[in-house]
Amino acid sequence: MSCNVYDINGYRFHTTSYEQSRPHRRTTNTGVMTPGTDGKDYYGILEEIYELQFRGAEPFSPVIFKCRWFDPEVSRQYPHLGLVETRQDSVYEGDDVWIVATQAKQVYYSPYACQTEENLKGWYVVHTISPHGRLPLPNDEDYNLNPETHDGEFYQHEEGLQGSFEIDLTGLVEMETDIERVVDEDSRDEVENPKDIVFLDRLHLGVDSDDEEADEDLDMVDSDDDMYNPANPDRGDRF
Repeated sequence: MSCNVYDINGYRFHTTSYEQSRPHRRTTNTGVMTPGTDGKDYYGILEEIYELQFRGAEPFSPVIFKCRWFDPEVSRQYPHLGLVETRQDSVYEGDDVWIVATQAKQVYYSPYACQTEENLKGWYVVHTISPHGRLPLPNDEDYNLNPETHDGEFYQHEEGLQGSFEIDLTGLVEMETDIERVVDEDSRDEVENPKDIVFLDRLHLGVDSDDEEADEDLDMVDSDDDMYNPANPDRGDRF
């Protein structure tokens, strides 16, 4: 069984004929990359998709891709920049043009805008696509870049910078202390009357002065007086 669209490994792949039948498409899904057993990465274009069916006690239906592979020898790689360039007019001469779908990774190719330069004409930059719903895992190469030479290791020393430094806040502390000590002596009012002192103390404690005067009046009334009424101590003549 053959098909034109297949989802695998977080990618959606299209055959070349299917994409060419959609002139107004906004995406390209035909680029394929797979690592070879010889340690090289192979780049190509997906041409056909097949699902094989093996019947038996345990049915097995693998999906395979037929691709047009570019010649891996005709490529330019810049490992220190993470850049790979290939030519689509080169053809892989081997017969093993089939891969299992699970071995495929998706890429796309973009030509250089300047095609008048001989060293750029016909070359395509390879862009690796991240699987949908999956973030690329960090690796050691992500942290081995020197921003000055673009080579070697780029890292921050665990012990921090060499040497030490101090922050002197003595001047600020003394300034704040002096501000607290500055008091306008002329703005102070001295209280000499003892009654005023008692009044201020009771005012500070929240005691009403009227209550105090009432207590003093009660002390002046004789409880044995016939005219004294505890419920109405002001009733009657006191003198």
